[in-house]
Amino acid sequence: MYVDTLDELFAQADAISLHVPGVPENVHLVNGESLAKMKDGVVIVNTSRGNLIDTDAAIAALDSGKISDLALDVYEGEVGIFEHDWSHEELPDEKLADLIARDNVLITPHVAFYTTKAIHEMVYQSMSAALAFANGQPSDNALEY
Repeated sequence: MYVDTLDELFAQADAISLHVPGVPENVHLVNGESLAKMKDGVVIVNTSRGNLIDTDAAIAALDSGKISDLALDVYEGEVGIFEHDWSHEELPDEKLADLIARDNVLITPHVAFYTTKAIHEMVYQSMSAALAFANGQPSDNALEY
């Protein structure tokens, strides 16, 4: 089913999977106001950017049952969290600790790009673009505005 507006999506969807950039217009796309428009028991998946979900609003929605299940491989304020082994230390983020402790929340680190091929491509494309720039040539990956 296709919808014309985000409000229609919020009202009709049983599950919402976020696939948008973390640009200023999308910060806290999922917040108290948008959650109020959603069905009770909605499932939310965020594999895009952590700033898309207002963590406080998500926790409140989990507590109330508005969100039945939440899956995240990104988290608001995640820098420095997923790069460290916390198995012998207390997690410094109480909200993240709360989410991890819940049976209806799945959290994985956003590391799908850490493959040999992906790292090779990042280095190769960056170097190719730098060399093209240094030689006064256009880059194959240049963005035009």
